[in-house]
Amino acid sequence: MTLPTRSMFALVAGLSGLVALGGLAAISINWIASAAEETCCKEGDATPPTELVAKYPKGQLHSPYPDYAKLAKDDPDLVKKFRAPGCNECHGGTGGGGICPALTQGVWFWGNTDDVLFRLITLGSAGVEQQGYKRLGYGSVHAPMPPMGMTIKTSDDLWKIIAWIRSINPSGSNPPDKVLPAD
Repeated sequence: MTLPTRSMFALVAGLSGLVALGGLAAISINWIASAAEETCCKEGDATPPTELVAKYPKGQLHSPYPDYAKLAKDDPDLVKKFRAPGCNECHGGTGGGGICPALTQGVWFWGNTDDVLFRLITLGSAGVEQQGYKRLGYGSVHAPMPPMGMTIKTSDDLWKIIAWIRSINPSGSNPPDKVLPAD
């Protein structure tokens, strides 16, 4: 090869590399865009809660209903979603307590982030401990929370239950006013 041929070869190789890098950049941009579409969580999501917990890493579950008070006000039957899977059997029909802690006092034994509440209800207290969450305190009841993820049909149903639970708590006890650590 003569020098001009080598230079031509280097130029072609360099341009090919740039085209390849441009292709990788395009693939990366497409991957990032599809990942953004995959962010959790959306209203009406029919995914079972257990599948959603398995799909998203710790800390990535976020309620599609940030205005929980409006949702509860607009849907007076929301309490029925709370009662349907059997939450009322332990926490009382209006969340005021029973054989388990009241859900109306703004006391969060595991933290009060969307992620913690969704996982606690889905996996139960033993399940969230296995995922590395730490219990922050105990009330008068030291019994474990059973996993309810198999009895709640959809993630949307569980997000609405969480919205209702937040709506019956005193002001200042829910995010963004009071956020307790998840672990």
